[in-house]
Amino acid sequence: MTAEILSSESTTRETPAWVWWAAAGGSIASLLAAIVYFARRPSYDRMVRRTGAPEIIVTLAAIQRYTESRGNPKSGLGQPELFPWWAEPRNASRAKQEAESAAAARGYEYNRKSYGESPYPKKMWSFGSGGPYGLLPSTALGPWRGTDAIRSGKLTPYDVFNPWRATVFFVDYAHRLTTKELDELPARYQTLLALKRGMASPKLVRDVDESEARSRQTRENTEKAIAALELDPAVLHARIPLEWPDYPGARELLP
Repeated sequence: MTAEILSSESTTRETPAWVWWAAAGGSIASLLAAIVYFARRPSYDRMVRRTGAPEIIVTLAAIQRYTESRGNPKSGLGQPELFPWWAEPRNASRAKQEAESAAAARGYEYNRKSYGESPYPKKMWSFGSGGPYGLLPSTALGPWRGTDAIRSGKLTPYDVFNPWRATVFFVDYAHRLTTKELDELPARYQTLLALKRGMASPKLVRDVDESEARSRQTRENTEKAIAALELDPAVLHARIPLEWPDYPGARELLP
């Protein structure tokens, strides 16, 4: 996935030792969350519904988990040496690993003014993408830019591996794409497929003619996921509602 470009500010500072203890604490917290997940096996569908998102987003989330991680919250794509030790980065070419890590680093740099306030160093933001939904940290934590949740370290870049937090991140990203990109399309194009393209890159939401190779690849991957999950093929063109009256927003779900 690609990060949203919102702002950038370049600064250089030495990382104090206490930050690494905080980073270790964040890693342990995420690991404990993963242990709890495997012990309790919460339903992802139930978690998506808990956010108040429309029912079609439950289906989109299932497809996203299939294409990005096969539902494994410890999965990821990027440079393995930059991942937390307990993660399970996918086996991919070195070129793909480095490209994903570079995308994560760019997302951090574009938002350095905010993410630079986090106690967690750039390295932790730059491993690549990960978790059940294959999210970049800079994209996932976008709603909390400039908040105490970032400054205090309450939210960490490794939270993309936490099943509940990752679900909130995913749903909110889908909502942002719906209100900022999808609503610009004619009604007949406001579909699950369009939103799935946006998960690869926001600009692809509007690529209704699939002129970009990445859009065509998204269709192929989505169709494979629909078949594997035994969903109705018609869901590909299911309409995404522009109004989400029961969705309170990410910062309400994770204050």
